[in-house]
Amino acid sequence: MPEQVRKEYQKEVWEDSSELTQLQRKMFICNKLPIYRLPLLYPLEPAISYTALETALFETIKEQAALQVKYSYEPTQRRFYQQYVPLQREEFKVGREYTDEEPRHYIERKQAGIDLSKDYPWRLWFLERLDRRYLYIEFHHIAIDGLGIRCFEEALFNRLLNGISGPPADKPSLTTYRKINELQQRVNIPSGSSPELLRLPMLQTEPAPGVGRLTKPLDQRSQAAVERTAKKLGVTKNAVYQGILEEVLSHSCTGQAYGTIGNWRLKLGNFDEVGCYVQINPKLLRVESNVEERIRHIFMDNLKSLLNREVVPVVHAEYPLMYSYEEDMFRHFQYIPADRLCKFELYFRVYCHDHETGFEVEYSRAKYTDEQMIEMTREFRLLIDSLVE
Repeated sequence: MPEQVRKEYQKEVWEDSSELTQLQRKMFICNKLPIYRLPLLYPLEPAISYTALETALFETIKEQAALQVKYSYEPTQRRFYQQYVPLQREEFKVGREYTDEEPRHYIERKQAGIDLSKDYPWRLWFLERLDRRYLYIEFHHIAIDGLGIRCFEEALFNRLLNGISGPPADKPSLTTYRKINELQQRVNIPSGSSPELLRLPMLQTEPAPGVGRLTKPLDQRSQAAVERTAKKLGVTKNAVYQGILEEVLSHSCTGQAYGTIGNWRLKLGNFDEVGCYVQINPKLLRVESNVEERIRHIFMDNLKSLLNREVVPVVHAEYPLMYSYEEDMFRHFQYIPADRLCKFELYFRVYCHDHETGFEVEYSRAKYTDEQMIEMTREFRLLIDSLVE
């Protein structure tokens, strides 16, 4: 093979593949298990035909390299890879199924995960129940995050409802994943002792398999109190919610170190790109004199992390306790939580979507009791109520 041809071939292979990021590797190891599922539901208007929607879905997926990948593990090198495999129109088909139950229950009842070693990281169905039709699209988290779904949703519905296609794109590539891997490889883990992990006492005496999930919507009065507090202190609503959660945790947990869900987009600027660019941000629970001081310090810490372009080393491989804040992630899709296993031992999530704001805790039933979670959500609500007064 001539040298120039060989170099061009190697360049093409390099552009078409990437090692998995640290979080993606964790997800791939759990392949085929009922975890890292992102099921989405969309009720179809009578004017939307299956043919038009299937075409719009194909064209939207075709624009995104991250949705046209196959995954593999190389045992000799002990490395995980994703390879861009262009989707062909003749192999693209949306299934069609009638169900007697509510679509939400139909999705929750499904247990089989997507097989990443064989399939693309998504599956599609048209669901029918009585006289209603729905699009059911499920992604594996390894290929897409919440912001990625919003980008996908915007492109899909612009094409479907408004007839607007995105600008002609270059050949899709996995360049962003390679950038993330390069950044992760440059990080130096500090020597010395690391902070003790933040943990809630494990009171479960009769371990039960699976995941527990408790969701508490916040009323308008509570939401208004959070907004007033954020304005008064000159901080974000996220800082208020995170500060209240830390205050609750300080009453019942031991240790300091926990994690929050962040995103590489804040460092790379690829806000309009579909992919899984989630990262774990390490946080420390500090001793504070009152809730307002805690909220201020959290805001300043979050702001410093946002402005700092350096990658903060994640000292612990796993954080038992995680927190995330999600605001207006989707405009058309309804997300259906359906994981049967826990991504983290204890995961607190504040969500703001479609005029509803709520507090959700996902927990391991093997370690924590329902009563513990009920008490923590009660204390969370009480602290928010104290802002109202």
